[in-house]
Amino acid sequence: WRPIFDKYDRDHDGEIPLEDILQLLHDKNEELEHDIPRGVLEEIVERADWDSNRKLSYAEFKSMVHAYDLGEHRPRFLRLVRYAAMAVVPKRQRATVVRRYLDEYSCMPPPLFLITISIVEVAVFIYYCVVLEEFTATGPVPRDSPLIYNPRRRKEAWRYLTYMFIHVGGFHVFFNLLVQLILGIPLEMVHKWWRVMLIYAGGVVAGSLGSSLSDPYVFLAGASGGVYALIAGHLATLILNFKEMDFAWIRVVFLAIFGSTDVGVAIYTRYMEEDDENRVSYAAHIAGAAAGLLLGVPMMRNLVVHRWEVITGRVFFAVFVVLILIAVLFNAFYTGYFPKSEM
Repeated sequence: WRPIFDKYDRDHDGEIPLEDILQLLHDKNEELEHDIPRGVLEEIVERADWDSNRKLSYAEFKSMVHAYDLGEHRPRFLRLVRYAAMAVVPKRQRATVVRRYLDEYSCMPPPLFLITISIVEVAVFIYYCVVLEEFTATGPVPRDSPLIYNPRRRKEAWRYLTYMFIHVGGFHVFFNLLVQLILGIPLEMVHKWWRVMLIYAGGVVAGSLGSSLSDPYVFLAGASGGVYALIAGHLATLILNFKEMDFAWIRVVFLAIFGSTDVGVAIYTRYMEEDDENRVSYAAHIAGAAAGLLLGVPMMRNLVVHRWEVITGRVFFAVFVVLILIAVLFNAFYTGYFPKSEM
């Protein structure tokens, strides 16, 4: 391969610029430009560029020709970003979309939102386990906490959001953390932390408002509203691009097992708990999932935008805003529907 390398090393400095190779590929085969997107060729060539200097040495050139170790010398962090993008982007979009994610990705700020939220949730859970001297699959239930949603203290508006820091038992906190970290971190890396934060928080608030309307006499705890918002956003992409997603069936089965188990525990806690004051609503799961769908379509990052997606996104966002306003107004003015306030 040395004579071939020397032939295209025009300035004889021992390196061939990547642009020269890409231009050569197109010049030598006019059909190539129509059959293979330029982004795909750039991805192949750049994988051989171990030191990322936009030039190929002879060793890198041989690696590309023999197709071994391609990408192994890519910085580990960029490989991690690539894997995150591959996990949430359909196959037919990867040739151009994943590359653009890599080109545009910035680690400032890093994807720490869900990690931070998870740490706080674990810390709060441990605190109440120690204070209440209980740790079971369905307990403790810190109903006197200033964070939990208490239907008799609805005027303390922060509870509509802060209930996400309270979890009812080890089973509850474990499954919520498992899904929001495994699913949420790749989403956060690809779609940016602030988008994931808004969808997550939107699911949490929608969960508490939905629960207040459908189950007005019970407490509400857990981050399930936010978790199900993330699930719904991902599940919508998974269903629409089922044949294009890697391990689609495995993902569906995993989400189905998690959803049925988590909702089952919530329903059990709601209807089997003998003490009315300890019952916790499960309606937040449904409301959170609806919020995730309504917010995910307009807010999730999409580098390949179609007009129908823009219109659908605006409609979904408008529906979300209207539903939230209705729930807020109902809570504010139809006080007779709710239990008597303790305040």
